[in-house]
Amino acid sequence: MTRTVAIIQARLGSRRFPGKMLVPLGEWSLLEWVVTRVRQSVLVDHVLVATTSEQLDDRLVAECQRLGVTVVRGSTDDVLGRFVDALAGDSCDTVVRICADNPFVDAGCIDSAISAHLEKQSDYTFNHRPNGACNYADGFGVEVVSRKLLEEMNSMPLTSRHREHVTLAVVEGAIQARIHACTAPSRLARPDLRFDVDLPEDLDRLSGLVAAGRITPSSSAIDVVSVADRVTADRSS
Repeated sequence: MTRTVAIIQARLGSRRFPGKMLVPLGEWSLLEWVVTRVRQSVLVDHVLVATTSEQLDDRLVAECQRLGVTVVRGSTDDVLGRFVDALAGDSCDTVVRICADNPFVDAGCIDSAISAHLEKQSDYTFNHRPNGACNYADGFGVEVVSRKLLEEMNSMPLTSRHREHVTLAVVEGAIQARIHACTAPSRLARPDLRFDVDLPEDLDRLSGLVAAGRITPSSSAIDVVSVADRVTADRSS
């Protein structure tokens, strides 16, 4: 029987937006948005946060403890190694990678990617890259990877760049694997929209959406897209 673990990749040492994981978006920290929304997935059996061993991330660990979510610590730059080490002692065979700067990541999108991954018997499934047929809004990104592939990559002499970006060696073709790109349903086929938080101004923009549409961690991806369209229409009228 398949067991799936979702790993949320998070740290406080962002160069462009230091400490962003703990900044508030509405009434919730950015990390709380992501943890809460990933937990709503039907097909994810366990959720954990993988952060670094740096002292700076002690505050992030404290937030994880407040949220009651498992947190593991590892290398700052070798994120691939951090992921594999985080799975020690778990029997999972499927891993979902979530970046914690996507506060509107959606449980339905996660489950769709997992279902496609299992149905296609893929090694790597994604919905957020410009190649393939991916056409979701930026910020609903999900990657599903077989544990076997992660462990194989971890044993290879990859470049530091490939180890930092976990799945990049597969994307760039340095490692051969069975890949599947997910296509969004029509109501979510909005590659023109962007909901990730890279810079402080991104947070300001999303804060405006949260306030205008009363978006909460329980809002669906369709709800989020609808609010974004309404706010855009109001501004242009």
